[in-house]
Amino acid sequence: MERKTEPRDLLVALLLVQSLLERRGETFFQPFGLTGAQFNILNLLADHEGKMDQSTLVDLLLVGKSSISIVLNRMVRDGLVKREEHPKDRRQVVLSLTSKSRALWRKISPIYKASVEQVFGVLPASRRGHFLNDLKTLHDVLLSEAGGSESSNYWNSHFSADVSDLSKEKGR
Repeated sequence: MERKTEPRDLLVALLLVQSLLERRGETFFQPFGLTGAQFNILNLLADHEGKMDQSTLVDLLLVGKSSISIVLNRMVRDGLVKREEHPKDRRQVVLSLTSKSRALWRKISPIYKASVEQVFGVLPASRRGHFLNDLKTLHDVLLSEAGGSESSNYWNSHFSADVSDLSKEKGR
C-alpha cells in the first residue's frame, strides 16, 4: 500500500532542510569571523553598490528585525560597516561597506556562490521554477495568515531576476 504524503510531512521536510542549511551556514561563515546575518548584510550592501539606507536594509533582511541593531553595532565596532547621515532625512541612517568589508566580501563571495551551487545545483533546472513557485505559495499563505500586506514586489526584491512565475517559462 502506497503511503500518501501529508501536509505535515512537507513541514517536517522543510524544517529538516532549514536546520541543515543553518548548520552549514554557521560552519561556512565561522572561519571568516562572520555570522550568517552579518554576511547577509554585507551581501545586500555589496549588491546595492556598497551603500543603503538602514530602513531599506532592514526590509530586505531575512533575519529577525529586533536583533538587527545589535548585529549592526557589532559590525560597526569591527570596522565592517559605517553609519553615515542620510543626505535628505536626518532621521535616517545610511550604511556603507568599509574597505575591510569589501575585501572580505570579495574573498567570501565566490566561495559562497560555489557552495550554494553545490547544494541547489542538484535540483534539475527544469524543476527550479516550479519549486520556487511552490515556495511562494507557502510564503503567501503564511503572510496572509499573519495579516501581512507585502506584495509580490517584496517577494521578487529578494531574487536576482523576476521570479513571479517561472513555471510558465518555455520547457517547464
